[in-house]
Amino acid sequence: MEPYRPISCDLHDHLEIACLRRLRLRVELADGTQVEGRALTTVSTAAKEEFLRLDCTDGVRDFRLDQLHTVSALDDESGFGRFVLSE
Repeated sequence: MEPYRPISCDLHDHLEIACLRRLRLRVELADGTQVEGRALTTVSTAAKEEFLRLDCTDGVRDFRLDQLHTVSALDDESGFGRFVLSE
């Protein structure tokens, strides 16, 4: 896998808000894979990689932030909307 590329602070803050609100999210990864789950937290490793932790139907999973393409809220009333992390 490629070396980790940090995402912008604004996008990181957006993900933190989703976690604080425990929003249900649809995440599209850079490879086109889509997953859905409840945002739990962001996690940093000793290697300075950061992950979004989601509670999915198949268990808790971590997704490297620089591998996220889009994130959309499934909770319509949240006002969170959809945002693009990578082009």
